[in-house]
Amino acid sequence: MIEISIHTHFPKIMKYLLYRIAFVVLSICFVSPSFAQASYTDSLRTELSGTDDDSLKVALLISLSLNFTQTELDSASYYGTRAKDIADQSNNLNVKVIATNHMGRVYIRRGMYEEALKIFQEALSYINQLPHNPELKAATLRGIGNIYFIQYKYDEALSFYDDALDNFQEAGDSAGAILVYGNYANVYFETGKKNLAIRYYKKQIDYYEETEDEMGLGSSYLNIGMLYDTMDSLSLAIDYSERALAIAEKNNALVMMTYPLKVLSSVSNALENFEQGIEYGQKSLELAQDLGIIYEQKDAHVNLSYSYERLGNFETALSHYKSFKELNDSLLNEDANARLAEMRAIYETDKKEQEILVLGTKNDLQQARIAAISSSLGLVVAIGVIGIVWFVARKRKEIELLEKDKLLAESEQKLTKEELANSRLREENLQSELTNFALQIVEKNDFLEEVKSEMAEIRSEIKSQEALSHINKLGSRIYQNLMLNKQREEFEIQVDQVCEGFYKKLERSYPELTSQERRLAALLRLNLSSKEIFGILNISPKSVDQGRYRLRKKLTLNKKKNLSLFLNQI
Repeated sequence: MIEISIHTHFPKIMKYLLYRIAFVVLSICFVSPSFAQASYTDSLRTELSGTDDDSLKVALLISLSLNFTQTELDSASYYGTRAKDIADQSNNLNVKVIATNHMGRVYIRRGMYEEALKIFQEALSYINQLPHNPELKAATLRGIGNIYFIQYKYDEALSFYDDALDNFQEAGDSAGAILVYGNYANVYFETGKKNLAIRYYKKQIDYYEETEDEMGLGSSYLNIGMLYDTMDSLSLAIDYSERALAIAEKNNALVMMTYPLKVLSSVSNALENFEQGIEYGQKSLELAQDLGIIYEQKDAHVNLSYSYERLGNFETALSHYKSFKELNDSLLNEDANARLAEMRAIYETDKKEQEILVLGTKNDLQQARIAAISSSLGLVVAIGVIGIVWFVARKRKEIELLEKDKLLAESEQKLTKEELANSRLREENLQSELTNFALQIVEKNDFLEEVKSEMAEIRSEIKSQEALSHINKLGSRIYQNLMLNKQREEFEIQVDQVCEGFYKKLERSYPELTSQERRLAALLRLNLSSKEIFGILNISPKSVDQGRYRLRKKLTLNKKKNLSLFLNQI
């Protein structure tokens, strides 16, 4: 779920610092949104350059960061990082908490969840050193709850949300409490308690309509639209998503726009209006690419792949599905990203040193030129030579820096390709190993069945009771091996490990599925046939067919839809 409204929770000790820039906010109320944003940004930058007060600098930088949260995430990160750097040097713990909390929210926007969790925990350590401040503590607790929610740890998330709500209510902060209501709704959405989720979303809508908080209202419209989409209430999903889109477009909230476009693309596909689904999906994809939001790019590619597939354009459908897989794999490359960040930091440090060296050379030459002119005309020639040497040196440095830029880009590209290839190879190898393991089990069970049948034929021909007793014991052991064999248990354990993420997604989207139905779904996702499945599970073919029928019914798939392909897209 998405949260668009911004709630920074500046305590009273900070609020006076923003009074000096209040005239800027008033001055943009009666101009166009695009001009208003540019004017507001310029005013904040002007105010920033004219102050030496670190606390005010932090407040202004956070305001600048918030101004870009919906349009330019790189700029939002830049100003947020500057604010935190200044706050880290401050002795004011309130300032440290505010800047740290804001940076945590920026990390969440960028999908950097582990970094966000660390930074919220840092803020909590500052809060524990302060006198009791429920407003600051509530914002931090809610931030940690949001990380656990994203990581599917719903019980932990609810625990932090409960503590956040208690602190917001103690502080008399009704806006903060309403945000927690939205968090409750998100958890109920994900855990299948959809009626409770609707109730909390509507509480949010009532509050935002009363307070005329347009962005908060847009966020709630979007969330309830996504919920109705999962409930197959498609007309309501379209209605609320279109309301959210209108608010996002009005406020130039580019990040917010990607989400209702994605929902409208999904709903259009469900209504079999695939051309409309492509139009919405393409808009969502282009915005997500411009903003660098990988999760939304990934989802847009899935919707577009489905639209083109249903229209019979299989080549384009496959292209979008490959893009989805590449983006999905790239999200797992945290180690590669960390190494690239380290390389980039080293390079930037070296680049700064080179710039300082060039600047120092320039200053030295200027001083030499002044001294030469004042001493004698004959030294002009020498100055010219020095100038040429300096110019050549500078050009050489520029060429070196360009070469380093090129090498860094090539290294990043090569490393990314290698990591993606390795990730895909690991996934393919795991699936291949599981499939081979499954076939071995089937072959072994088939062999035991054949032996069992032959023994049944031999049994009727044996006269000796002693030999017949041995045959019966051997047959019993074969039967027990078929029913309780260790290989099958090991195979099921490996399936559970490899398909852990798939199980979570399946349980989140279809909580009514039983554990046996989820296991069957995993085996079908491995492209195993019904014969192979009943051989592995040692059940009748009829039981497998009945299981497939029940699974298809619970997944609400029509007969024309390929079940294995659908499960591979989850």
